[in-house]
Amino acid sequence: MSSDTSKFHKSKKSAAVLKHAIIDSYATPFGSKTGSTSKDNRVSFIDGYAGPGRYDDGSEGSGAMLLRKAKELAAMSRPRKVELHFVEDDKETVAKLRAVAEAEGDGVDYTITDGDISKHLPVLLDAVKDIPVFVYLDPCGLPIPLEEVAAIFDRPSGPGAPATEVLINLTASLRRFAGMLYSDKDNEKSLQVLDAACGGDWWRKAWLEKCPDKATATEDQKVAAELAVVEGYAEKLRERAGALGTWIIDVKPRADLKPLYYLVFATRSIHGMVTFGECASKGLEHWRKYHAELAAEDTLFGSAADWETDWKAEEKKLKDQWVDTLAARITDELAKGQAFKIIDRSAEILGDDLVGLVRTMHFRAAINKVRAAGKTTTDPKGVDDLYNLLITPA
Repeated sequence: MSSDTSKFHKSKKSAAVLKHAIIDSYATPFGSKTGSTSKDNRVSFIDGYAGPGRYDDGSEGSGAMLLRKAKELAAMSRPRKVELHFVEDDKETVAKLRAVAEAEGDGVDYTITDGDISKHLPVLLDAVKDIPVFVYLDPCGLPIPLEEVAAIFDRPSGPGAPATEVLINLTASLRRFAGMLYSDKDNEKSLQVLDAACGGDWWRKAWLEKCPDKATATEDQKVAAELAVVEGYAEKLRERAGALGTWIIDVKPRADLKPLYYLVFATRSIHGMVTFGECASKGLEHWRKYHAELAAEDTLFGSAADWETDWKAEEKKLKDQWVDTLAARITDELAKGQAFKIIDRSAEILGDDLVGLVRTMHFRAAINKVRAAGKTTTDPKGVDDLYNLLITPA
């Protein structure tokens, strides 16, 4: 079913800055790493709600970004053959996307399909069945049924199988549907639409447990209910897809505001989990910088350079706080008397507060701090994969 999405494509909003920064950061390592062992070094990206390619103000949408990434991967010393598949069901938007692809896609292997992703996804998955695939689903409304998302993982798994990964934008219209749970009207047919998107009616109980009364519901209760549904969705997707794990990133217009939606990433590879975590951290840093510059533009005082100096100072404060926290947690684990890897102690080291925020640079600084304190003999110098570094008590 087509819908008018033109209002979403005027200019890149804050929340889009974050998701595109994450994709921009992740597309290269995904294509490079998975394509290194794939058939003919081929790798594919499916963009299920592709949009116009570029916003009306000229900034990149996912389409222009993936076209650029395909060229960058093709120009590597060991080239990757990237295949892009765009699907968009709004005719006016498709026309814009085709214009962008014609202007910027020279030398790139791509297809553009006008229609509903639910209809075309099985065909596209068959076309890339033998090579790694990253599927990006960013609907303006409700996502396709969870069963259809999980079916993306109905591909070979295990050693030597091509990588399969999904990033989906979740929770559009969730609060509107949840509001029907409190109504005396017969909303069952409407509620069943969200049942399908969530893979069952379990979400109703999850919402009401966190937000039982509409009249007295606080914003914190609504956010908690929303997150409970998102976490439940991620768990069901992980179980149904046989995925190793999922990442959840809340996407806000500003750090002090409630999430607009959540990004759910699913993969069957530990390397995918680690790499996506690194890219989420970089994306959030880019997002914080964007807001610092935006806030400076709204200020009547101060030079243009002031905001970046202040932003760097704030980033250093964050880094120092994160490193101190990581160092303390690593020290606590070492006090148990056994060597360990961060990948095996992620809950203890990252907790709920540092997931998606910290990356290798923070781990390295924290391990060095613990080493300087005489608590470990492990030296992280020159080690790229610190998640799998064995940290040994002194």
